[in-house]
Amino acid sequence: MFKVITLKEMDQVGHEILKNAGCEVYTSKGASEADFIKEISDLAVDAIFVRTDKITPAMMDASPNLKCIAKQGVGVDNIDLEYATKKGIQVVFSAGGNSNAVAEHTVLLMLMCAVRYRYVDRVLRDDKNFDVRYTLKNTYELRGKTLGLLGCGRIGQMVASIAHNGFGMNIIGYDPFPPKNPAVPIEMMEKDEVLAKADFISLHMPSLPSTVHSIGYDDFCKMKPTAIFVNCARGDVIVEEDLVRVLKEGKILGAGLDVFDQEPFSFDNPLITLENVIITPHTAASTEQSVVQCTTLSCECLLEVINGKPVSKPQCCANKLA
Repeated sequence: MFKVITLKEMDQVGHEILKNAGCEVYTSKGASEADFIKEISDLAVDAIFVRTDKITPAMMDASPNLKCIAKQGVGVDNIDLEYATKKGIQVVFSAGGNSNAVAEHTVLLMLMCAVRYRYVDRVLRDDKNFDVRYTLKNTYELRGKTLGLLGCGRIGQMVASIAHNGFGMNIIGYDPFPPKNPAVPIEMMEKDEVLAKADFISLHMPSLPSTVHSIGYDDFCKMKPTAIFVNCARGDVIVEEDLVRVLKEGKILGAGLDVFDQEPFSFDNPLITLENVIITPHTAASTEQSVVQCTTLSCECLLEVINGKPVSKPQCCANKLA
């Protein structure tokens, strides 16, 4: 009987899929790498199911039976992919399973920033001022505005579709690998042009050695002073201190963030106190539909791997084994 450990509680659909296939499923009680290593070793697991916890070489070495690491989600930057490949461990993820949820959340943050939701909510609740609506400045409708995408992959294109078809926004974008047949027209241009021309900048770049901290103070300063920056991709792609600086200096109007350089962040993070920032705790992919879709897809791939079968959806394989 195969043994699977999930480092965070798995949706019930995953438990049912794995148990119906004859697997024993264990939910970790740990909270640190050392805890995880002990559990993986004691159980001699065949597979690890993970969300955002880091999977280190030491964790992979803890079980001689480990054949698969399954990620609930898309980005696999929390997994040491190079080491997994070296060990012959297949890493699978739920390609496309959360795309719509993240795209909708991105537009949600755009809307909340555009109407200064955090400021209005605070003044209404704390100051008991219903007349805040008469003093509002710098609030905008999305219609007719320009959305700039940094990264035009699956999620970026879904955001573009919602923004263009739903709100009549103009779409421009930068991507080193431009999409061949985007869902809606995207005028491709250089990154600096996108930064300078867009009213909203939405980041959809993965966390890679080439992208980590690749967007900093000079890039933010190229944006319009009325522009809004949104990030539902990966927090470490930007230099977070630089974003805080331009927001405090009024170089840009605001930001909507679902991801951060360090997660979970410290609650003395200055982003928490800034009134021109909307923050959510990496919840973009946490809709019921997204969780079920991602869990189902990752568990199905996991079962194929541990049973020695080729993964039927090769787009879900994060690494290629010899």
